[in-house]
Amino acid sequence: ADGPFGGLTAMNPYYRNQWEKDEQAGPTFHTQLAELRAIRENPTGLSPQEQRRVIPTLADIVQNSTNTVLRAEATLALAEFPAPETIPTLQLAMSDESTDVRIAACRAWGRRGGPEALDVLSQAVSSDSDLDVRLAATAQLAKFKDQQSLQALAVALNDKDPALQHRAVQSLKSVSGQDYGDNVPAWRDFVEGRSPALPEPPTIAERLRSMSWF
Repeated sequence: ADGPFGGLTAMNPYYRNQWEKDEQAGPTFHTQLAELRAIRENPTGLSPQEQRRVIPTLADIVQNSTNTVLRAEATLALAEFPAPETIPTLQLAMSDESTDVRIAACRAWGRRGGPEALDVLSQAVSSDSDLDVRLAATAQLAKFKDQQSLQALAVALNDKDPALQHRAVQSLKSVSGQDYGDNVPAWRDFVEGRSPALPEPPTIAERLRSMSWF
């Protein structure tokens, strides 16, 4: 389930037959994953009473499951519920030992939004040890048009990793409404409060050259 090709198991008749037998003893991984995805894809299909019941169940999976796939999926599902009791679990997911769960937590916080989400994602950009998590947090910051998000994106922009710089540029375009292309020095000037000149639009000749097949 945790491997790179775990999803292909569902295509194997032997395992599908085994799942059916295992279901007699309790829900299999396949069934649990399907149920979590159903919750995430249609949270409004649950009544308020069902939501109050399902939130502790999702929190228990994030806190106690040994399966990283289920922890990540439960984290994403929790983001669909605005109830304040989901916050401690989403905070916990940001410190999960699994990179995949922390990436899911970044997406969950981006989905949830609000000042606390901005704080959490800003912290991840500056301090998480994994580049993929920092990339995920940087991408989610594009949803926050706020001075704090600009400051957090400045941290990513000044990182030595080109992938993180590129992701920061994409998010800065969304947050600021400006477009300095992929000119990292110009974006650095911008986040430091200076006003770099916007790039000149391409001439007709340049546009025609870019369209040429030769």
